[in-house]
Amino acid sequence: MNALLGVFFHFIGGFASGSFYIPFKKVKGWNWESFWIVGGLFSWLIVPPIAAYLTIPGFMDIIKGTASSGLLITYIFGVLWGIGGLTYGLGVRYLGVSLGSSVILGLCMVFGAIIPAIYYDFNPVIGKDTFSGMISNSWG
Repeated sequence: MNALLGVFFHFIGGFASGSFYIPFKKVKGWNWESFWIVGGLFSWLIVPPIAAYLTIPGFMDIIKGTASSGLLITYIFGVLWGIGGLTYGLGVRYLGVSLGSSVILGLCMVFGAIIPAIYYDFNPVIGKDTFSGMISNSWG
């Protein structure tokens, strides 16, 4: 039964992923900013809370019981994620899909490797490599 449930969930995910592009034909005359803000409102602000409310028992109690500092950090990282998505879209628009994706994903890999090491310079943890350790050793 669990295998069938897994196949069903994959079907739903594949359908949702594939049907994302259906509205593109209807909004060809729109500016890309207008299309993405409408899509963003639905996919980031409207549907997730509704889906969470319908599928997670006591969802509102969980949100109400969360510390405000935790919610603030969540919102800040959400805004940063949105800025990243916006700049990705602009990069692809102006550089093209191939070059834009290559440059942007390359930058993500570089910063994804360096930023944690810089963090561990300020907050050391045993077993984690620091940025200063990386630049001072021959292996780094």
